[in-house]
Amino acid sequence: MDVLSNEKYLIARAKESTDPYKAKAWIIAAKTLFPNDFGVQFEAYEIEKNANNFEEAAKCLSYIVMTFHGAHQTPTSLLNEISLMTNALRIPEGCTTSEQEFYVKMFQYISYEVQHQILLLTAAHSNNNLDHCRLILLLLKRFPQAISTHAPRLLETLVQNVGMPSFKEMLFNEAIPLVYNRAPELAPKHVHRLMAVCFEYYLNQMLSDTEDRVRTSADCWKKIFEILDFCGKILKWEPFVLYKKSWSKDVYWQKIIHIYKLDPFQSTESKQILFCATIVFVLALQDYIGYSKLRSKDGINDTDICHQQVKRRAHEGVLEIPHILVNAPVSPDAPNCLLACQSCWQLLHSNDVMKADFAQLILCIPQLSGWVQKFLIDLYVCAGQHEETATLLQASTGNTTMSQLEKSVRQFALTIVQGPPTVHLFEQMGTVLKHLPHAPTGGHYLENVSLGQTARVLMLMPLTKRAILHFLVQTLIVLLKPKLIDLECSSSLLGNLLVLSQLNWPHESTTVEIIFELIKTRRQFTYLHFTSYVIQAEIIEEFMHLWTHSPDVKLELAMPQQSLATGARRIGTRGADKGVKEDFKLIIRQQVARSNDDIDELLLQFLQQQHVALAQNVFDK
Repeated sequence: MDVLSNEKYLIARAKESTDPYKAKAWIIAAKTLFPNDFGVQFEAYEIEKNANNFEEAAKCLSYIVMTFHGAHQTPTSLLNEISLMTNALRIPEGCTTSEQEFYVKMFQYISYEVQHQILLLTAAHSNNNLDHCRLILLLLKRFPQAISTHAPRLLETLVQNVGMPSFKEMLFNEAIPLVYNRAPELAPKHVHRLMAVCFEYYLNQMLSDTEDRVRTSADCWKKIFEILDFCGKILKWEPFVLYKKSWSKDVYWQKIIHIYKLDPFQSTESKQILFCATIVFVLALQDYIGYSKLRSKDGINDTDICHQQVKRRAHEGVLEIPHILVNAPVSPDAPNCLLACQSCWQLLHSNDVMKADFAQLILCIPQLSGWVQKFLIDLYVCAGQHEETATLLQASTGNTTMSQLEKSVRQFALTIVQGPPTVHLFEQMGTVLKHLPHAPTGGHYLENVSLGQTARVLMLMPLTKRAILHFLVQTLIVLLKPKLIDLECSSSLLGNLLVLSQLNWPHESTTVEIIFELIKTRRQFTYLHFTSYVIQAEIIEEFMHLWTHSPDVKLELAMPQQSLATGARRIGTRGADKGVKEDFKLIIRQQVARSNDDIDELLLQFLQQQHVALAQNVFDK
């Protein structure tokens, strides 16, 4: 028979006793005689626990923790007990068992100091990083004063494991909100990593949300700027500005310039400039590209696009944003966004270190690649670098943010400014027409359109059927109008210009006046497509006026088979046959009756069917 030690003997007698008072007397005696014996103290705790005495059990456990937590090896039974307690503390209220409820209530009777030690002890003996982080979070929630001590390691661990969903969720939903107002000390490399991780996380959240993009976008940008502010406080950076949706991008850019001037090293390796400029670049880029797609009345998605209408300047090393024309529904703020993008881009590429860090920040967000590619195309457009623009357009085949329609319109616009018109321009116009939406025409004509070759102009327009049609028609008008100075120009050119001038009437009414003056001077005009394509009431009225008041002008406006008086002659204003006059009046009446026809669809048909004649007009000497 084994001989029990004195302390074990007393514990055994306490356990054998069926009378709880006697059991307690035995254990009190044991505690008095052997105050530093773990077994005695733990048995005393067990007795109070089994009696459901929260306050007494708390006293016993507190004594054990404060006496034995610093031992060379913490007893397993103590670790198991506090593990059960901390698990119970993490369970939502109302979901605990009766045993877990005991631990929760007992914990309330434990002093803050002991609670702190219990949570630290549990964290130190946790089996994995995730459990450790959960326990440290629990500790910090109950003891905010411990943030400066334990938050750095917590943030470091969470950031290092952010690739795993559980760690990522804990970092953004619990850790950062908890320490935001008590910025802890953290090594700069860990702060930089935290900033990069947060930037990526909120951008991906913004780009993946399809239900309420506008609201999600504003919320995410607010978070990104708050994290920038948080990291700045840790690193003692010059304060940046917080996000405000109504602010012009120039507000952010001017702040970046202010910070840049404060840096004695001119920001060659400034992480603050890197993050501030990258954030403002993407913010401006999102607004410029128009991430929240506009919806036109015909249900077609509108996308902001750019057309360059300028020649390359001699000093090609200087990148200068030209005058920008904006067409609704493109935001009037789009030029400011482009300027901010361009400014940030140049700053972020001012040295190799910044350039590499910037690339690393945005390459981790695949959705941005399409936006950046479109911006670079427009940047080359602004610089007049046509070959580089063409190369990027050619490489945009896999760009999901650029439709075939947009790509074809961009290529058409690029060809316009690359030199004198060629047959290729008309081939590209055919490609644009091929990709136009089939839905009924909607949207608006271009309010601001400039196709001159002398001014530096960048035109932003929506990809609506009507806007693109207007752009094509206006391009042809600009190519054909200079030929009006030649008194010998063909009637085909005059007629085709009349048809084109009908779109967005009376925008080209002056051109029509010039054409009619030419007809009067030449005293003849033959245009056999008149009945097919001329329906504008004021143009028809001008022909009627010409018929009435200029009897010496010969007009031929229809094919012979269209004559109503005879099947063998053209409709004209002069001739021996009296039926000609009546036929002319009837055709005029028919065209007036068509004046309410859809002019957009008529012009589309005209471009598709008469592209060969239009090309001949352009290339005729």
